[in-house]
Amino acid sequence: MTVVRADYLRRIGIHVAGRPADLDLLRDLQVAHVIAVPFENLDVFHRRGVDTHLASSAAKIVDSRGGWCFELNGAFGWLLRELGYDVAYVSCRVHGDDGWGPALDHCALVVRLDGDPWFVDVGFGDACMVPVPLRSGDHRGVPRPVQVRADDGGFVLAERGVDGEWADQLHIDPVPRTMDEFTPRSTYLQTEPGLMWTEKPFATRATAPDGSRVTLRNGVLRIREGAGEFVDTPVDPAEWSSLLRDHVGIDDLASRR
Repeated sequence: MTVVRADYLRRIGIHVAGRPADLDLLRDLQVAHVIAVPFENLDVFHRRGVDTHLASSAAKIVDSRGGWCFELNGAFGWLLRELGYDVAYVSCRVHGDDGWGPALDHCALVVRLDGDPWFVDVGFGDACMVPVPLRSGDHRGVPRPVQVRADDGGFVLAERGVDGEWADQLHIDPVPRTMDEFTPRSTYLQTEPGLMWTEKPFATRATAPDGSRVTLRNGVLRIREGAGEFVDTPVDPAEWSSLLRDHVGIDDLASRR
């Protein structure tokens, strides 16, 4: 790895000197990451290509960019290991309109603290931004409560919507994986015609520890305070570069590497 952890920590704006690798630090690191590093598809949208190699993912983040799950959780998992955490990359299936998607569709992390597993995810956009205990039950989450239930050798993670109903989000397989195992799915998602990743550019990041968020899509700027409703504002395509820089922190010229 050419990236050193000090550069990565500087990128997310957090100091760890003298702090043990415990739950408090893990929470602070996750919150700092989802605020500083956007979930975005610009390289995929522009067909520049991305991979699952940790060196390139971490370098991209340090270079004031973001990425999608294979990059963000890949690099964050590396950082956590550098800081002394017991981390495993895990495969998740994503719940959509047609039910559950395939295995390896989403890369996330399981961190073990004193033998107990915690689910950590910095690469799923508007999702829980704090560690979640990987055991059945309802848990406090940010910006919304989360629910975990055992299912088919793994766990289902659901979030409570503004309507008060639970909505399934991810099926987590806790078996440790290597990043190479995600490469075929990463390649498929950025090369298969008609998928959302290559059709419309987007970038989103949390803006505060309470879950406030900004999302920029082609033609729409969405801003939310805390766990409230998004307020959508139509934007002119000509404003894309300035909005991307001002709200998400990405320089459009840097995104064209």
